[in-house]
Amino acid sequence: MLRHVRSPDFGSEQLRLLPEHDVIQYLVARSEDQWLERVSSRIAAREVGNLEVGFANAEGGLLVIGVHDGRIEGVSKAPTRVNEWRQAAMDFTNPPVRHTFGFVECANAEGEADRIAVLEIEPSERAHENVRGETYLRVGDENRRLSALEAQELRYDKGDSSFDGTAVDAGLGDLDAALVARYRRRLRAASTTEGVLEARGLAVEREGEIRPTVAGLLLLGQKPQIALPEASVRLLRYTGSSRETGARANVVADHRLDGPITAQVQSARRFLRRWLPHATRLESAGRFATSTLIPEVVWLEAIVNAVTHRSYSIGGDHIRVELFEDRLEVESPGRLPGLVRLENIRSTRFARNPRIARGMSELGYGRELGEGVDRMFEEMSRVGLSDPVFTQGPASVRVILLSDPLARRVLDRLPAGSEKLVEHLSRTGRVTTTQATELLRASRPTALKYLRELQLAGLIVHVGTSLKDPRGFWRLERGVGDG
Repeated sequence: MLRHVRSPDFGSEQLRLLPEHDVIQYLVARSEDQWLERVSSRIAAREVGNLEVGFANAEGGLLVIGVHDGRIEGVSKAPTRVNEWRQAAMDFTNPPVRHTFGFVECANAEGEADRIAVLEIEPSERAHENVRGETYLRVGDENRRLSALEAQELRYDKGDSSFDGTAVDAGLGDLDAALVARYRRRLRAASTTEGVLEARGLAVEREGEIRPTVAGLLLLGQKPQIALPEASVRLLRYTGSSRETGARANVVADHRLDGPITAQVQSARRFLRRWLPHATRLESAGRFATSTLIPEVVWLEAIVNAVTHRSYSIGGDHIRVELFEDRLEVESPGRLPGLVRLENIRSTRFARNPRIARGMSELGYGRELGEGVDRMFEEMSRVGLSDPVFTQGPASVRVILLSDPLARRVLDRLPAGSEKLVEHLSRTGRVTTTQATELLRASRPTALKYLRELQLAGLIVHVGTSLKDPRGFWRLERGVGDG
């Protein structure tokens, strides 16, 4: 049976949040993730430094030394290495990574009294590297070494990464007591409320007073919009497949969703469950079930990602969730953060708002290992719909979820990377050869080849006197069945 007492120099604020009897169970049994890594007591100090760099450049976390493959090795028999681990940040990281170092006393695998070392690494506002000039980043449960270009991008983006940790002009009385209590229950926290909030970067001490941070107010505030007026979601519903203005305006519903970001997500969820078209499908359990045509796990992930990773330092803009007859669009302020690019968005994680990202995960929203976006693609494919289309503008990111099954059939006959052409076809119902050339990023002969293949399959039809007709275009054949 696992047992332990805390050592006098135990320094981890994160573990102080856990009940006394849960600490060893947490360190040994919990799956490694964005915030937890376990390593053998044989690890070299230089490698400890690399792990410290990775955690500091990401969202912070715990490094546990002396537990390997579920077995408690302990560190009592390695006093020399213990001293080297203590100095690893000073000796092997640049600038030195901020962290605390402590022990948890326990019984090792042989039943002997022992202890394990625990390092708590803080998320940093600066980019760190090791003494060799190598930069690491914690991505899911891996410590990823970055290329020179990626390291440069990390340094650029670190300029904005501290915003969610800045104090706001509010007090703890501006937080929602029920939300704070729920958060503490989720953590099973034994610490005081102030201790919990400070340990997670949701509150800081300023001029002798504990104040919420941007992250704390957005996650747990009663009315965050008083201090952050644009931290809201605007939910719009249209008739048709396009945005019209003036006399042709086609907005039939327009709601501004305020409150803490968890409440914004839940409000959007209630509206979209009613508004989105539904479909009856055979589920994996072998039973038919009725759910939204676009799977809820997909559109909910898009909204959670938006409130978690948007740039809150950009004033004058909010998240827009727009529902059309053939698609759902979610647009959030700020470009893709850190190392995330359109081409690697399924596999790369970087949190612009690390405190918000962790808080949302602990409150039950989002997926820790960054596989949420990948799951969006898998779920859309599973139900026969087109892949999510991510686009990036000068100051925003948009994800488009197409609800037309015909779009999936068109995409299946095109080369990889053709989502923008399919989105354009689904949204407008037509495309010219010139537009197809631009959207496919292909030569005109190649674009014509694919358009003719779609025509032969009965998915599109050409409208015009000939292929050289300057007024001609290709029209989506919506009369085709979904089979």
